[in-house]
Amino acid sequence: MNKWKLISGIALVFILGVLVGSIGTGFYLKHRYPRLGDHKARKAFVMERLSKELNLTQDQMMNIGKIIEQMEEKRREYFLRNWNEIEKSIDQMKRELNSDQQKKLDALRERFEKRQKAREERQFHR
Repeated sequence: MNKWKLISGIALVFILGVLVGSIGTGFYLKHRYPRLGDHKARKAFVMERLSKELNLTQDQMMNIGKIIEQMEEKRREYFLRNWNEIEKSIDQMKRELNSDQQKKLDALRERFEKRQKAREERQFHR
């Protein structure tokens, strides 16, 4: 009986360690890399870093902020412009898959598109 308590205790400690580690890593990554979210968070992150590292003046910060906004718009345009190439690549991949794998790929793609649309809506409705 004591042997099972010991094994259960060790397993519980291990599982709790994994959970705490996962949650802690999530918080760390969210705090460390906020730019992964929307474009405003990316801009704020870049501006903070540049201002800190380069000791920018207020005028420089305003001008560089405008440049970063332009870069974000170009990034978005680039992605939209190249979406057709992405579609072609996905179609090529589908030819290599069996029907079950194709269905799974379609489901993955649909989830990605939903997340992308939700992200864009959050970015432009703030």
